[in-house]
Amino acid sequence: MKTHALTSRFSRTPASMLAGTTLAGLLALPSCGGPELDSFEPVNPSYFEAASMPACHTALASFDGTTAYSNGANTGTGYSCGGVVASGYQYQCVELVMRHFMRKWGLRWYGNAKDLLNNAPRATVDVYRNGDSAHPPVPGDMVVWENSTYGHVALVVAVRSGAVDIIEQNVSGNGKATLPYDGSRIGARWGSWVPTGWAHAKANTGGGPGPGPGWDCSKSDYMGKQYWTCDGNARKKCEGAATRSESCSLGCYPAAVGKDDLCIGSGAGWSCANSSYMGKQYWTCSGGSIYRCEGSNPTKVACPAGCSTRPLGSDDVCN
Repeated sequence: MKTHALTSRFSRTPASMLAGTTLAGLLALPSCGGPELDSFEPVNPSYFEAASMPACHTALASFDGTTAYSNGANTGTGYSCGGVVASGYQYQCVELVMRHFMRKWGLRWYGNAKDLLNNAPRATVDVYRNGDSAHPPVPGDMVVWENSTYGHVALVVAVRSGAVDIIEQNVSGNGKATLPYDGSRIGARWGSWVPTGWAHAKANTGGGPGPGPGWDCSKSDYMGKQYWTCDGNARKKCEGAATRSESCSLGCYPAAVGKDDLCIGSGAGWSCANSSYMGKQYWTCSGGSIYRCEGSNPTKVACPAGCSTRPLGSDDVCN
């Protein structure tokens, strides 16, 4: 077996190379990947999508204080661009959900994505199979696919009529996706990938942060400083012991770590053709702001420090 040195960032070490061993106090490292190969190994169908991803550690999407990050050029493979942390190999799909379950409820367990339902600690986690209308998914649950060799897992952020919204890592795109849902069964992803079910922390009684005083200041803390942090259609941060909240009627845009998240505003006058590529809308840098259209409605995020362009087929970002 060819080995790679583990590094704290930008490692090409495959996410499951050390499964079953002990490293930094971990019994085994959660991953989306599998046994090491000498070249990148695809672990989900997004590997074959012609879409460039932002640089390693670029913030993609967030929910309840947990942010999904780009795995850079390693996206869709069993390799990590960010090295090893307590929640697993950054930024594999399992690392995102484990980071959320660890931070919110002190829970962590191991395996490739497809193992997470079987390995869930039943004393603290309920497991429901897809189609269980008596126990629908709620925000904060992890939805698991057992397809292929390694599977996939994502974090549920909203459940609404006809749809379940998720955030995820190690998948091409902007870190967000919407799955069909009929009130009982979550539909297919990538044509034939149907989720097996979802895992629900028993301590998850609300699926998200409460308003105002219920906000946990650690969610908006980074390196000892407070930053505006998306919370649904609002952004929040703490000043002393008080929580400040600003409503974002058109939604909230997650910025990079160490920067304020931003409210989306009106993009009046923007042409939707300017932010379209291959039939999809992407955030597009123009005049120090980024724009895209949702339906026929242009939206805008003002970038106080300007914006930077990314390759075609990926979102431009605020600096």
